[in-house]
Amino acid sequence: MREYQYRVSLTLMLAVLFASLFQGATPAFGNLGLSIALIETPSVNRTWADFSLLYEDQYHSPSQLQAEIQRFETLVPSLVETLVIGQSYEGRNITCLRITNELNEEQKAKTLVLAQHHGREQITVEMALRFALRLMNSYGVDDEITQYVDTEEIYIIPSMNPDALERVVNLNDYWLRKNLRPYDNDGDGLLDEDPADDANGDGVISSYDVYAKSDGGSILTYLYSYFEGIDDDDDGRINCDEIGLVDLNRNYARSWGLEPGSSSDPWSQVYHGAYAFSEPETQAFRDFALQHRFAISYTLHSGTNATYFPLTSYGAYTEPTLYYAVLQDLAGMLPPAFYSDQGRSSSFLTFTRAQKPMIETGCGMWEDWMYADRGTKVPITFELYHNTAVDMDEAFTLIVDNSTHYIEEWHDIFGYFDPVTESIESLWTDIMPVFDYLLEMTPRLSIVSKSVAGGTNQGDTVTASLGVECLSPRLGSSDEIEVAMMDGTRLCLLSVASPHATTQMQGSFQLPVDLTVTNYTIRLGNNYTGYTRLIISANSQSADGGLFVASGVAVAAGGTLVLAVLLSRHRGKTATTRQVLAP
Repeated sequence: MREYQYRVSLTLMLAVLFASLFQGATPAFGNLGLSIALIETPSVNRTWADFSLLYEDQYHSPSQLQAEIQRFETLVPSLVETLVIGQSYEGRNITCLRITNELNEEQKAKTLVLAQHHGREQITVEMALRFALRLMNSYGVDDEITQYVDTEEIYIIPSMNPDALERVVNLNDYWLRKNLRPYDNDGDGLLDEDPADDANGDGVISSYDVYAKSDGGSILTYLYSYFEGIDDDDDGRINCDEIGLVDLNRNYARSWGLEPGSSSDPWSQVYHGAYAFSEPETQAFRDFALQHRFAISYTLHSGTNATYFPLTSYGAYTEPTLYYAVLQDLAGMLPPAFYSDQGRSSSFLTFTRAQKPMIETGCGMWEDWMYADRGTKVPITFELYHNTAVDMDEAFTLIVDNSTHYIEEWHDIFGYFDPVTESIESLWTDIMPVFDYLLEMTPRLSIVSKSVAGGTNQGDTVTASLGVECLSPRLGSSDEIEVAMMDGTRLCLLSVASPHATTQMQGSFQLPVDLTVTNYTIRLGNNYTGYTRLIISANSQSADGGLFVASGVAVAAGGTLVLAVLLSRHRGKTATTRQVLAP
């Protein structure tokens, strides 16, 4: 009995010792081979019910916008993170929503929606909010949206110009395009003291177009325009010191200051600022963008029915084949009579920037900087609303018609850039497919086949063979796919992944660890596609998934540690073997 107890105790002690040495690892014994497996991240367990915006059927002020954003994060913390990327000139937060499956901490493919460079284009804020709401309400319900959120980091900046948004929404300043940096236009030592005013109290500031008559009044020649106003500073002049200074979408560094697309005149609606990135709003976005790489991104605008892409110095598309294909994709997603109920042109592709000579190539605009300086393959300026009814002759009122001059009044500035609040939801319904397209176009990787061969010891060469599918229909990985360590150190480069295709890739590298001691996790991807994690391990050559057994310790082919406790009742005889799973 003493011999029996002694052998049991000794065997258990050895078992515990081996368990402490090899727990979580494959021990170095037996005939070992290699295996490679994908590390899957589960979807988030949805715990929230569908919800609506706090402020529906209206345009959001900056404070209401911040309330919506904070509520998103409170209701859906497993998908939503809020990031303050900077402040406006007047100190309002420029906030970014990051929507993704937070269970997956690996860098994913990134995409971006940026709204409201221009104050009066507040409809873009509403579309950005509804895009975020769609992602949250569709997660766990719509398989495609769920997959996008699981595999992408979706960044949404609803307002680039919150100071101007405050005036437009709360003060009905529907003409305001630029940011609110003050400026002494009339040189009297005062700032912004004599802007346009609603002199007749009808709720809108009218503009007036002045024409000269010639040839007996049969020929009208446009002279100039002016705004309704009063002499706020009692200097005998009207509207001599406007509010608003810099066009934020002319303040980017790429081809900054070139004319006629921008202007050095502070009175101009396209004034480019004192220097590139002179404004706190564009500085905030620049610093944010320098931390990320986006293959495709949108900036949202209104006022025309158009889609703009980066141009060469000759006025041609920088990626003509790709951009024309994208244009056709977009045209097929939108209603055939896009906004005909609002008096709009029935064709979404009414014109593109390449067909509009009044907007010249290269003048400090967002899409040119994103393409040339940040490597975004498809930076799209998406003009999502314009009501052509406000351009019709019926929208103008004749107020002067004499022998020398002809003057018309126009007061439909609001409808030019923004629909009535009752039409906000119908607008979103019409353009929603374009936002789904953004997610679909973002290049992500799917590993469809994988194998690995080589040694198991530190310093041995390992060769990985992978079938890598790029899920974007139009965009590949741009750069080569890399195999990297968890700290970002590159192990080897593979090849470029083609769009909507499976590319066979093979790469070799030296093992930085001993696989007989520990498994090894690698990262596969790049900054465009995000990264996928795979684990390489040393496995038994046994085909039946049996156990390795040595000195009382067994390891299953899948890596599960088992203690084989041998209880010997008599010398030279072996009793039955009991298996105890290690904790």
